[in-house]
Amino acid sequence: MALITSFTWGLTGIFVRLLPGVSPLAITAIRMAIALLCILPVVACGNAGITRGLTSALRRPSAYVLASFMVGYYLLATSAFQRAPVAEVGLLISTQPLFVLAIRSLGCLPVFRSANCERPSLRETGGALLAIGGMAIILGPGMSASGSLTERHLIGSMMALGAAALSAAYAWLYRRLAEQGKAPDTNAVSLLTFAAGSVILLAAMVLVAMPSSLPAPSWENVALLLGLGIVSTAIPTVGFSMVSRRLPAIVTATVSLLVPVFGGLSAFLVLGERLAPNFLVGCVPVLGGVALIVRRRRG
Repeated sequence: MALITSFTWGLTGIFVRLLPGVSPLAITAIRMAIALLCILPVVACGNAGITRGLTSALRRPSAYVLASFMVGYYLLATSAFQRAPVAEVGLLISTQPLFVLAIRSLGCLPVFRSANCERPSLRETGGALLAIGGMAIILGPGMSASGSLTERHLIGSMMALGAAALSAAYAWLYRRLAEQGKAPDTNAVSLLTFAAGSVILLAAMVLVAMPSSLPAPSWENVALLLGLGIVSTAIPTVGFSMVSRRLPAIVTATVSLLVPVFGGLSAFLVLGERLAPNFLVGCVPVLGGVALIVRRRRG
C-alpha cells in the first residue's frame, strides 16, 4: 500500500501537465470535489467511530486551520506543476521534513521559547544542511541574471517550496495537537479539506470571472480530471491514512521520498521530460538530507 500511495501521488504532475491552459483554481477545485465524492461513501458505510470523529472535528477550530493549510498546499502544488518540471516539483515538495525542523527550531529561540522546545539533533542538523545544499544546486542557476532557469520555472519552484512549507505547518500543528490529546480525526480533516476547498475555490473562480480557464468539455479532459481526483487524490489520501496506522513512522516518512522518484520516471515516460544535470546532481543530497531528518527517531 505504501508503494501504491507513492506511485499515485507521483502521477499528480502528469495529470496537471496534460491539462494545459486550465486555471490551477479550476483544477484544484474539481480535483477536491471528485475526491470528496469518492471518499463520502467510504465514510457513510464506515463504522460509528468514523462518524463520531467527523462530528467531533467539525466542532474544533483546529480542524478548519488544518484544512486551510491543506487547501493552500493543493493549490500551490498544482500551480507549481504547471510551471516547473514534474520531478523537480515533487522533489521540492518532499522537503517537508526540513520545514518541520525549521518550525521546531523557531520554537527554541529566546523570543518564542517554550517548555516544548525541541532542539535539532546533530543528525537532523546535518540532514538539513545537506538538503539545503542540494536545493542550492538545483535552483542556483536561476538565481543569477545569466541563469538557465526561466522566470516561470523559478516561480514554480518557489511555489513547490511554499507547498512543502504549508504541509510542514500541517504536520507540526497536528503533532502538537496530538500530544495534547486534541487532534481531530485525520479522515475528518481530509473530508473538510475537500469540501471546503472545492466550494471556496469554485467561488473564487466566479468572483474573479475566470470561466475561460475551465477545462474544455471533452472526454479526454474528463478522464484526466477523474484520474487526478480519484487516482492521485482519493486513493493516496485513504492509502496514506491506512499506512500511517499500520506501519512504523519511518516507513510512512519514506513514502514522501519515493513520490519524486515515481513522478520523475512517469514524466519521462509520458511527457518525455528530461532532467537537467544540476537536478540530477542536487537530488541526491536533497533526498539524503531529508532521509536523515525523518530517521531521527530510529534506534
